[in-house]
Parts: sequence; structure tokens; C-alpha cells
Amino acid sequence: MLKDKDIKKKLELINKKIESVGKGASKGVKHLMGKIDLSGGKRIRGLLVLLTAELNGEKNSEKAVDIAAGMELLHHATLIHDDIVDNAEKRRGEETLNKMAGYQISVLGGDFLLANAANFILKQQDIKIFNVMFEAISKVCEGEIEEVYNKNNPSITPEQYYQIIQSKTASLIRVSVQAGAVVAGINGKNYDALSEFGTEAGMAFQIKDDILDITSDEPTLGKTAGSDIREGKATLPLIMAMQNAGRGIETAAICRVFENGKAAENTKNIIEFIKKYKGLEAAEEEAAVRIKAAKKHLKAVKDLNADALTRLGEMAGYIIDRKN
Repeated sequence: MLKDKDIKKKLELINKKIESVGKGASKGVKHLMGKIDLSGGKRIRGLLVLLTAELNGEKNSEKAVDIAAGMELLHHATLIHDDIVDNAEKRRGEETLNKMAGYQISVLGGDFLLANAANFILKQQDIKIFNVMFEAISKVCEGEIEEVYNKNNPSITPEQYYQIIQSKTASLIRVSVQAGAVVAGINGKNYDALSEFGTEAGMAFQIKDDILDITSDEPTLGKTAGSDIREGKATLPLIMAMQNAGRGIETAAICRVFENGKAAENTKNIIEFIKKYKGLEAAEEEAAVRIKAAKKHLKAVKDLNADALTRLGEMAGYIIDRKN
């Protein structure tokens, strides 16, 4: 889908806006921006803004593109802060900003991108977009806090996991769709249906990420496979494998490994446990359920551009079918 001619045009417009960030700034900021790679990523959040805005006649408008760029900068800011929290060394196949420049520059770099994201949003002078954006930021922080709080706790329930990813990941997908809807003047039941589409698609996106973290290789994934396990995170494949295994010697051993902070040195054994007890298959089923729910919400959207609606459905399909 990302190779489609219209999608490529949208990506070009978003990238052009993002490239303007930091130009004419101080030497320190220019040095910082030289280390932040804003060219990578799939731009899913920005594309969702533009595709949703297109539902009601706002095809690639200046306002929509500004907001799309803002959402991408917001997303990148959260990734920088996430890498600091995880002390991650790689992102998209390259060294993280934290690895290259240290946590002080990284914290400030994330804040700088967040400020520029806010500038793109404030430029529109639309309080509703501003409100949904900062509500999403609050949710992302809440999800990150819960994830850190539950580090080395493999016994969290699927419901706890869903709550974390709904805040940490799905909230930014949801707000991207909402922002596009606001730009296009979409409200009422259509706005509500699109919002729920964003939430379900965002949940599926994170579940797929957690699956790929185990199944993909480093060249494809852009970071070390099994990195979530090494960081002591209990993601859905592990949670479901533990449920399938039940209470027994193997499950107890996995719990001890995490609780003792030894997950990193036992990653291979933990992945074997996940595969043995069908954790990946269970997670794939849940991701498929979420995408099905997302598409059902799209079907509830009435009297808007049918072609753009189809493209949103294709984006949902891409989320579940992607390889990295």
C-alpha cells in the first residue's frame, strides 16, 4: 500500500513539512537535528490524518498536512523518550539518539519535537484538535508509566496488557484519525465510529509489533529480536503462552526468571516457551479480531467519500500484514 502513487504523494507532503523543523535554529539545535533521523518510519499516523480528512473533501489540504506532520513529530518524540526509558541501542536499524548523544540531549530532543508538534497543531487555531492531541499525550504517558511499573512482571493479565497498549500506542492512532475528522468537519456518529476504528487499529498495530519482536530478524525489524523480553516486558505472546501452559514447573520457572531480572540472559528459552505454548498464534488471533472490529466501525461510517473509506480499510489491512 505504501508504494501507491497517491500514498507516495501524501508522504512527500508530510516529509516536506517535517524537513522544515529546526531550520534557522541555533547551532546546538542544528547539531541535535543532525542526529535525529526524521526520514524513517512508515508515517502511518500522518497518513491516517490525511486519509480521514479526505473523507469529507479535505484532500491534502495545507491544514491537514500540517496536522499530519504534527502527529508524526509527536510520535517520534515518544519514540525518543521510549528509547531512553528502555536504554535501547537501536531503532529502525540505526543507533538510537540516546546511544549516540546520551540521555540529556535525548530528553531535550524529544521535548523539542513535542514543542514543534504542538506548533503545527496550534497553527490551526482549533481547540478541539488541540484538546484531543494533549489528551492522547497524557494517555501515552500513562501507558508508559504502567509498562515501567509492571517491568519484570510476567503475570499481568491480558486485560492489563490491553489497557497499557490502548494508552501507550492506540491513543496516538486514534487521535490521528480524530484530528483528520475534525479538519474535515466530521462529527456525530461518524466521528465516534472513526474514533473507535482508530482505537482498534492501534491495538492491532501494537499486538503485531509484539509478535514481530519475536518472529522477525534484526535486519528486517531494525532492532535486536526479542528486545521486549530482554527489557523485562510481558507482551501478549508471552501472556497467552503462560495462560496456555497453565500453572506448572515451566510457568513457575519463567516467572522466577523475570522476577529475578534475568530475562535478558534467558531470552532464547523464553521465546522457545512462547512458541511451544502457542503464544504467537493466540496473539495473531487477537490482532485479527481487533482489525475485524476496526473494519466493522468503518462500515458504520455513512455518507462520506467511499474511496477514502476504502483506503482506510486498506491501511487497517496493512497494519496486520506488515513484516516490520
